Amino acid sequence: MDIIDRDGAGSLHDTIGLDYLRSGTIKGWLVFFMKSGRVQACIDYIKFNHEAEGYEFSLEEEQSARSILEEEATADELIQRYIEEHGLAMQYTKTSDELSVYPGTSTLVNFFSIKERSKLRKVEASLANLRTAEMLTESVDNTYDFEYLKTIHGRMFSDVYPSAGQIRTTVAAKRTVFCHPTFIESAAEDIFNRLRKEHYLKGLDREIFINDLAFFMGEIEALHPFRDGNGRAARLFFYQLSVHAGFDIDWSMVDPDRLLEADISAIDGDYQLLIDVLEEVVL
Repeated sequence: MDIIDRDGAGSLHDTIGLDYLRSGTIKGWLVFFMKSGRVQACIDYIKFNHEAEGYEFSLEEEQSARSILEEEATADELIQRYIEEHGLAMQYTKTSDELSVYPGTSTLVNFFSIKERSKLRKVEASLANLRTAEMLTESVDNTYDFEYLKTIHGRMFSDVYPSAGQIRTTVAAKRTVFCHPTFIESAAEDIFNRLRKEHYLKGLDREIFINDLAFFMGEIEALHPFRDGNGRAARLFFYQLSVHAGFDIDWSMVDPDRLLEADISAIDGDYQLLIDVLEEVVL
């Protein structure tokens, strides 16, 4: 059987890992291709999140994420390297309210005492990417409850914010008003009890899965339980849930602006835009 180089460049040796070629087994080749495909899917997901935050996903950032996904480096190692290369230093003095902002700014209290919001957002995005890559290497066989969503947020942002994983205590609004902090816990209990009763969307055909996924994504968007980073935490939660349910999401096909508009519509109870987006990208 001839194997054709459809890109017109490079040999089979360039495409398939040498270790697998030397093994001389079809099984080895399949394992390599499956792992490579999974790694690229995770890279696409991380790239989507980074660009949705308004940043270009550089080759260096892609290589860092890939090295974690391929278990060539740890997130701890690369985060420490980032901190050193960018001249950051832990200058945090514990405050009575870790969810507060610095006086005269809109910048959340953080471990580096960075008060310039634009600078902090770039640091946050870069470090969150590395923690996200780390979480994507782990099993998706989780209990998809509120505690797990808080765990995701806590791990994703724990290198930047002492408040990572904590429920917000202030009113939040962004083109729409989100759940009042007084009701976050009770509303979350209702949402996740329903998700549990629906067996975390396992065993559904694609159409029903997409409809239900859109509903729960909209509910969590409206809940907006954290001071910041809600979208990224929720997306990882639902990405892992989708894989656990037997589906996948092609993040390379998702338009961030279109998804944002769909999320806002879903908060208001109109799920059709979000269903339309998911129809195009759920595999």
